[in-house]
Amino acid sequence: MGETAGHRAAGETVPRPMAMLAEAMTAALLEFGSRTGLAAALGAGPADVAELSRRAGGDARMTEEWLRGLVAAGFATRTDAGYTWAPEAVAWFGTPGGPADLQPGLALSGALTRCVPAAADAFPLGGVLESERYPRELADAMQRMSTQWTTFLLPGIWLPAVPGLTDALRAGGRVAEIGCASGETLESLATTFPRITAEGFDLDERLTKTGNARLSEHGLADRVVLRPVDAATGMTGHYDLVLALSVLHDATDPPALMRAAASALRPSGCLLVVESPPVSGPLAAMLLTTSLLYCVPTTAARGGRPLGTLGLPPEALLPLAEEAGLRPVPDLPAVHPLVAASAFRRPDAVTRPAPVPLPETGRLPRAGRGRIGARALHLTARTGLAAARLGPLWTADRLRGGRAAAQVRLARRIVRVLERLGPAYVKFGQMLASRVDLFPAEVTEQLGTLHDDVTPMADAEFRRQLALAGRQQPNLRRLRMTGRRLGSGSIACVYEAIEPDGNPVAVKLQREGVAESMSVDLALMSSVTRRAERLPAAGGAPLADLVGYLGRALYGQIDFVREAACTRRLAANLAHHPGIVVPRVRDEYTCGAALVTDLVDGLTGGSPPELGAAVRDDAASRALSAVGAMIFRDGFVHCDLHPGNIYVRQDGSVVMLDAGYSVEIPEAVGRALRDFFVNLALRNGTRCGEVMYDSAFPGGPPPRHSAADRTAFAAEIADLVRAATADRFDMTDFGPKVFESQKKFGVHPPADFAFPLMSLMIVEGTLRRWWPGLQIPAATGLG
Repeated sequence: MGETAGHRAAGETVPRPMAMLAEAMTAALLEFGSRTGLAAALGAGPADVAELSRRAGGDARMTEEWLRGLVAAGFATRTDAGYTWAPEAVAWFGTPGGPADLQPGLALSGALTRCVPAAADAFPLGGVLESERYPRELADAMQRMSTQWTTFLLPGIWLPAVPGLTDALRAGGRVAEIGCASGETLESLATTFPRITAEGFDLDERLTKTGNARLSEHGLADRVVLRPVDAATGMTGHYDLVLALSVLHDATDPPALMRAAASALRPSGCLLVVESPPVSGPLAAMLLTTSLLYCVPTTAARGGRPLGTLGLPPEALLPLAEEAGLRPVPDLPAVHPLVAASAFRRPDAVTRPAPVPLPETGRLPRAGRGRIGARALHLTARTGLAAARLGPLWTADRLRGGRAAAQVRLARRIVRVLERLGPAYVKFGQMLASRVDLFPAEVTEQLGTLHDDVTPMADAEFRRQLALAGRQQPNLRRLRMTGRRLGSGSIACVYEAIEPDGNPVAVKLQREGVAESMSVDLALMSSVTRRAERLPAAGGAPLADLVGYLGRALYGQIDFVREAACTRRLAANLAHHPGIVVPRVRDEYTCGAALVTDLVDGLTGGSPPELGAAVRDDAASRALSAVGAMIFRDGFVHCDLHPGNIYVRQDGSVVMLDAGYSVEIPEAVGRALRDFFVNLALRNGTRCGEVMYDSAFPGGPPPRHSAADRTAFAAEIADLVRAATADRFDMTDFGPKVFESQKKFGVHPPADFAFPLMSLMIVEGTLRRWWPGLQIPAATGLG
């Protein structure tokens, strides 16, 4: 690929001006491949000249010359199997329609180049060039560029970041777009939100006419209409959302257009503006070229004061919005180097909805040194005896039945050891059960029994705990226990009961002594990790902080009043996700020792029922979308979605249970996570690494780190992203490699950042355990 200071080829350094010209000519080569279909054909797999020309339906000799040019530029390679895109070029040129596809940019570059003569002619005539004199291909290329981002970032990132906006659109909101061109963005929104109505406004009658014809063909003309009028006079008011996507800087009178948009909003409506952020270097040169050849001449032709492509950065938009009576919506994520989104509302609408309050988990109960020491001796003795026993049994099992059978028996015995060690260690085993990337299936299957098949309470313990709960909440005595046990976990067992009116409910009863034993074990783990993090092998990782964070979250599961609040909050957050079921908490029966919810029918233990491929894929998409919403929209994450807490029913609906292990994500961490995953989807691995590095050192890196360390870490993460997104993305493979790089460089993001990633890994591990061939995108949960 080209170098900024010059291009090296065959041992020679090409001067930068000549390298620049070579890159411009290479862009023409790439645009030719995009226009002829050769780029997509090469992306279909290795091929020789004859096969590739056949795929693209063109001339073999031209195909040969195109391929030779790509190889010379470093964008393609030739192997025994034929020509193929170079690995680093696949995402940019070999995946048409992907979020990182540069082919719309190539089309725009080529169209602008062909506009140079007309723009040069306008130079001595006051820089005025009417939009009608530009070729249609330029408008098409601009629309392709805009659509590429708005169909991905708009519904998946920006709209969900505005409180209450997606709910309004799902309910049938009204949308307007200023400068809609031929309406591709509105068509995409009308598909995503099938109850909205929308109007687009654009001064180019050719574009609106073409767009209306397409909308009619697609059956959307009754909900989306494009009008060839000025939006400042055409918007009739009462919109939930007004869009101005890279158009305000071209407006004849931006302040007047802002005022018109503000007056057209409903009281809770939102104006979403996309403009270019402040940039420098090559990115600025790209945007200023567009400004020189199109934005400035066309604005001047309409009698306006040309602001140019870089003329309305977010800080310049703010006074325009304030003059129009609008206030910014805070914390809209910045996720791409070429575009910045800003949202504005009326002052009384810029408020955050109050989350469902959660009781504080507080600090872990203190445990005396004597109890911790006694517990340590007890555990050492137990694990030593277990190891002494398991070793010979493993050898005997292997000799008798082979390695696979021995692994199954060993895993089964380890499960029983973990049960005897206590609930904290059962939780550890549950996490390992989802790591199908680390352990054979027969091992994770046995560990999976810890999810809801731990040895149940004895009858006497059940009666004592039910009586305790009845004293705390007398309404529980109205329920008739059927004797049917629904699940058995390390902290509680779940039983079926019947209300007086005949409705079934699920009663979760806490085990005896679980709070005391867990507090001692977590204190012991914290003590051990505080010493372990001082060892060189720890790599400076804040292990005690991580275990403390984990311990507080786990201990929170013992507080059933808090778990009830978590469940209510999770249900409220996911209420608008079709096919996601969170059982209703029955507050009239719930207390500290018992949590009661509606009984959800259709749940099967272990693997989900047999499903068709389409239903299976929809169910997986629902689960990942819900987890993505938890992380990127709600900032409240269920971290324990293992197979005992997540179920798929015959109709493909997804049921989520046991929200006790849920955590809040601070707003700053939420923004960093959105930034990380958007750039992961865009295959911008360098930015992913920078986000992780900066999250690890919010107050600045320690003295032992230099700027070169940040660059080197980002480069290593970029390599991991490139490898992970070259084929099938796998978080359970990608995540551990990232954690290993963090350890290598001493870069340890806070637990608030790490735990959502672990949550995604657990969910993905669960889905892959059920459906090994499942395709999971790098943009998990963003769409």
